[in-house]
Amino acid sequence: MNKTIKIALAGMLAASSLGGIAAAQTAATTMTEGVNIVRIETLDNDSTRGQFDRLQLQATDKDQVAEAQAEVTADPAIASALKEQSIELMNVIDVDTAANGGKIVYVR
Repeated sequence: MNKTIKIALAGMLAASSLGGIAAAQTAATTMTEGVNIVRIETLDNDSTRGQFDRLQLQATDKDQVAEAQAEVTADPAIASALKEQSIELMNVIDVDTAANGGKIVYVR
């Protein structure tokens, strides 16, 4: 019985760590060659409110935004995906790595 509970708890913890990725997948996104572009205004709802609030706060932190934009500049696949969607670098707020190794780019 104790072993069963441990397995169930481990499964719940593993699933909960993928919540941010799942939220990004349910928002209005554009997927190009392993790059998922998420417009943060699409996260402004009940199920993704925490992520929306985090990104809104991060958008005011010039250092974090500069770091995300530097990552875009250093990765040709991300830069190409943004160009394809006519999104300027100054609109990039954050870049995350998805569970599959792809990139999730959050933009204004």
